[in-house]
Amino acid sequence: MARRLDAFVDAAFAFAVTLLIVGGGDTPERFSDLSAMLLRAPAFAAAFALIAMFWLGYRDLGRLWSHRDVLSTTLSLAIVFVVLLYVFPLRFIMEAALHALSGGWLPGTRLAETLQEQRYLYVAYGAGCLILSVLYGTLYRHHRGQGEPTSDQALTAAIWISNWSILAGVSGVSMLLAAAAPDHLASWAPGVVYMVIGPLIGLSMALRFGRGSRAAAVDTGEATS
Repeated sequence: MARRLDAFVDAAFAFAVTLLIVGGGDTPERFSDLSAMLLRAPAFAAAFALIAMFWLGYRDLGRLWSHRDVLSTTLSLAIVFVVLLYVFPLRFIMEAALHALSGGWLPGTRLAETLQEQRYLYVAYGAGCLILSVLYGTLYRHHRGQGEPTSDQALTAAIWISNWSILAGVSGVSMLLAAAAPDHLASWAPGVVYMVIGPLIGLSMALRFGRGSRAAAVDTGEATS
């Protein structure tokens, strides 16, 4: 059961990556078409990295826990459903962001031409991140709560749950900015806020392993005294 479910989830992630590429346009017929397609590679790479992060989260779950029950199966199928819906807002957001950051040198999407449409796109993207983060966090908490976890299971689950919590929180802030921020902020602030995810995860990891090092030092001191 677990192998078949995990294989299905892996196939769904592979299909999501295919949609990132195929959804970018038709097969190039001229050099200019090929050049334009290659200029979209940075946006594809950024979107691919996020899809890969979600896949790695599921892969680690399969490495740590080999069994699946009704709840974990339902959550896994929900993840597949949301990922396949999330692909297109993800691609559009990445293309628009890199188009703006490159000063227009990289091609961007014309999907959102008005500020109201940009707000809607930010909300759709944030909702995808938020829902996936909640699903993953619930999945890890569910498996961690079944029996006594090993040290590897407990540590890996704690790291992933912390990361999903950070992503969910930042996504929620982005959605609020997109929905309620003044016009002069709404066009860029909901996207820029995602740039704090990396530093927050780094800080969380530093605090976690710092506490672990201090606890190990205390245990060593007690053992030698």
